[in-house]
Amino acid sequence: HIATLRNARGTAYPDPVQAAFIAEQAGADGITVHLREDRRHITDRDVRILRQTLDTRMNLEMAVTEE
Repeated sequence: HIATLRNARGTAYPDPVQAAFIAEQAGADGITVHLREDRRHITDRDVRILRQTLDTRMNLEMAVTEE
């Protein structure tokens, strides 16, 4: 929902990557990311940075398409 707020506002905040970091620091066991075909919420950039920076598990939910 963090990315939905960011995109609805048309700004760079709130940042899903920063929110994931805060969640990890607070003890989250994992971060779930829903990558839509239309990239309406989470972007490829978000996923790439999360993959590089998360210490915990990332659960990537996405459609089963050729993309």
